[in-house]
Amino acid sequence: MDHKKSVAVFGITGADFIPLIQNSLPEWDVIGWTNADGEALRDEIISKAEAAVVSPDFVLTPGNFGALMLGQNLKLICQPWVGVDWIDPAQLPKDLIFCNASGHAAPIAEYVMAAILNQATEINTLSHNLKTKGDWSRGGRNTSLEAFHNDVARKTIGLIGYGEIAQAVAKRAEAFDMNIIAVARSSRNETPAPLSWIGTRSDLDRLCQESDYIVLTCDLNEETQDMIGAAQFAAMKPNCHIINVARGEVIEEESFFNALANKTIAGATIDTWYRYPTDVTVPEEDPDRGGIFRGSRFDFLSLDNVTATPHAAAHTKGADYGRYVSVSESLQSYAKGETIKRHVITGTGGE
Repeated sequence: MDHKKSVAVFGITGADFIPLIQNSLPEWDVIGWTNADGEALRDEIISKAEAAVVSPDFVLTPGNFGALMLGQNLKLICQPWVGVDWIDPAQLPKDLIFCNASGHAAPIAEYVMAAILNQATEINTLSHNLKTKGDWSRGGRNTSLEAFHNDVARKTIGLIGYGEIAQAVAKRAEAFDMNIIAVARSSRNETPAPLSWIGTRSDLDRLCQESDYIVLTCDLNEETQDMIGAAQFAAMKPNCHIINVARGEVIEEESFFNALANKTIAGATIDTWYRYPTDVTVPEEDPDRGGIFRGSRFDFLSLDNVTATPHAAAHTKGADYGRYVSVSESLQSYAKGETIKRHVITGTGGE
């Protein structure tokens, strides 16, 4: 009698979506595991699994991923997020399929628009000053230039990368009557709506020169690492504001800090960083300065023109659901022998 194939769902977040995965794979066994279940059960599950879904808490716990790589029957791994810069194909068994996931474009796009609106309207500053100081000086009856805040209509938003996240941002920016431009990895035969123009990496300086807001949504790879540096900051408008929801290393670290500290650009909203604490619930002291942990060797947190968040743009229940729907679609495609849309890496086994 044939045994059912099995998919192992590792991690706390994944446990919530086992029913979703089971519904998509009715002929498979779907087995959940968290760190609390112990290593012996983990290894037993791994020995049988043909497919695995890994959550961040599983990957970040020492020993777990190495144990997974010993699975003799393992053919497919799905992660419920996009970035795969942490994976080396040589670390994966030969021909193992590695998939990322979509499903979080909407909440990240909402975060981006909130960052833009927060910067333009200064609503937090106006509220703080009124509540703590009784400051009415920037109200509508004051016609002095310094009393005005900004607006986003007719401003230009430049998108670096034009995948699902950037397209979701463009859809929302259009509703605010913004002019939208983009650069992408590959050239396009036509300019997709609602963009005014779309170019490639060779058009990056033009995007920097024209944009009031620059949003980074691209992957981190050899082509994009340190893509934004001193030359690009010099090309930007003095009023330009950067929102980074890609990876920290897409922007050259020291040049970014200097551009903000010297007010070469107006400001930034930073969600993705250059380093992260080992334990996000009880972060260690900063390795350079002591005190609170900083996401960079430079003290971005001390700058008054930086809004800083702890890689939280997509940390919503809606995003989790969308990601696991995407994972389920990959598992279904694999089970049917079809091409997997989110297949991004194939293991080389060290070759």
